[in-house]
Amino acid sequence: MGRLYYRNDLIANLGPSLTERFSKNREPNDAALALAAYRKLGREGLERLEGDFALVIWDANERRLVAFRDPMGGYPLFWVWHGETIALSNSMLALLDLLPRRSLDLDYVAEFLMAPGQVNERAGERCAYEGVHRVSAGSVVSIHVSSGLIERRAHWDWSELMVDPGTDSLDKVSEQYGNVLRDAVRERIRGRTVSHLSGGMDSTAVSLIARDWVRSGVGEAPLHTVSLVYERLINLSREMPYLESVLSREKNIVAHRIPADDLLDFDSFVDPPYHDEPYVGLWRLGMDRATVSATAEIGAATMLTGIGADEMLDVQPFYITDLLRQGRLRTAWREACKWALADNCSPWGILGPFGIRNLFPTLPSSRLGHALLNHERQGLGSQDDWTISPWILPDFARRHDLRSHAAKNARRTYRSRGKTGLSFAIHSIESRIGDVNRWSVAAPRGVFVANPFLDVRVLRLGLGIQNRLTPEPGRMKPVLAEAMRGVLPEDIRTRHRKGQFNEVYYLGLARNRQKLEEIIRQSPVEELGIFDKDVLTRCLQEAVLGGAHVRQLHRLNLTLSLIKWLSMQSTWQSASNSNLLSASVQVVENIS
Repeated sequence: MGRLYYRNDLIANLGPSLTERFSKNREPNDAALALAAYRKLGREGLERLEGDFALVIWDANERRLVAFRDPMGGYPLFWVWHGETIALSNSMLALLDLLPRRSLDLDYVAEFLMAPGQVNERAGERCAYEGVHRVSAGSVVSIHVSSGLIERRAHWDWSELMVDPGTDSLDKVSEQYGNVLRDAVRERIRGRTVSHLSGGMDSTAVSLIARDWVRSGVGEAPLHTVSLVYERLINLSREMPYLESVLSREKNIVAHRIPADDLLDFDSFVDPPYHDEPYVGLWRLGMDRATVSATAEIGAATMLTGIGADEMLDVQPFYITDLLRQGRLRTAWREACKWALADNCSPWGILGPFGIRNLFPTLPSSRLGHALLNHERQGLGSQDDWTISPWILPDFARRHDLRSHAAKNARRTYRSRGKTGLSFAIHSIESRIGDVNRWSVAAPRGVFVANPFLDVRVLRLGLGIQNRLTPEPGRMKPVLAEAMRGVLPEDIRTRHRKGQFNEVYYLGLARNRQKLEEIIRQSPVEELGIFDKDVLTRCLQEAVLGGAHVRQLHRLNLTLSLIKWLSMQSTWQSASNSNLLSASVQVVENIS
């Protein structure tokens, strides 16, 4: 399931006989190419594949099933082994019927509720249901049918695979980055292609690079773009001049504008698409559905996005944390003052989040843990990535040791080895693993979502650049800005900030408040012993009134997404899953 990239490089490495065989086909079958790599080099051949995919191979000689996903987890892949039955599928729902009972894994639920930020997929094999295992991204799982042996091999480590640009020169590293990004965009253009264009630096860079490739004969001309346009929302309406600065002078792009003032957060809770596990970003999935629907109506098979650029390019002064660790307090203060001057804020507004807080990230969680033991309640204004939500029942927090989950997440985010900024960047990449939009929204519409900024070659070089360069205040994404000099309009290339979606969030929360309260009331969670519904409802009402910043409402979003997922289980499990199953069968036929 999915696509392979850099196929010519792979074919060349497979030897003369295979090079001749596959070079005859202008568009070689990806499944056949993956199988050829496995036959030639075994597991190492699979590890050389680049793309967004999940695959399963039946090795008859070895009597084993081999399952593999790309490092960014482009498509899900699950497996069960119960009794004499071994099964793998892209859909967890297809596997649950093979188990004697369906038991929710409450340890998984605990991990989900403590997720820091937008973590698309939890690390490891654990899934929402007991007895179902995930093939982790960037790993190979071999199931030996005769012996019952299960082998697992994770072959991807971002910290070891980053590419050093070999220079500290911004001009030179930007040139390297631009070349790698252009190749990544080219690899993803297939047939009629749509690019999401918002007017921001990231999506505009991808769109204009794609325009040039399509104009040169790659894919089907012309390039189409889809854009969410705002007229009434004050903050987002300011993005329109940037968007029009691109479209007004373009003759090689067919633009499609989608009115979006009424496309608000939490609208997707009314009729969410099927998703195997609770999804962190469910509250904002409505925007993805709108752009995917427009792409499908255009008749395009591919939609390019600018997702993933922030992880590598929107660098922040985390090096202040490193200065504090080294005891260089005066230097840390001077750097905080320099950034504060550029951002027009207090130096403490820099020194806190990018310095002191990262030295003791779980301290708020420890305080809240003590409060829970004394049955105290904390308000929304005290919430952050490491706290335990006030609506979580104390007994559940103790039994599943939510404080240890917070500490583990903090260690994963701010690794002690290397630079803090680099650790945070790796965490941000790992948070992007898995793509509910690609699988649950786009695949049923026949659309492939492609993210050039999340290409592994782009990410590896981006990490190497982060390891080389020290961030400077006053410039937004300087590497991309230099790489796109002469390509991006100057007003976009030199902009300092981009529009925020806080309006969309708070308006959506207010518009859907009654529906969300009803979801809470009717949710089948009492027997699970996780939530206090009354406290959760009060916190929801507080959030609607603006009682906390959007960033402090992350835990609320997680909880609502989980409750909605739980409330849909009986409906999804009784519905036909034929579309997902037929997709899996087709993959097997291709590989055969």
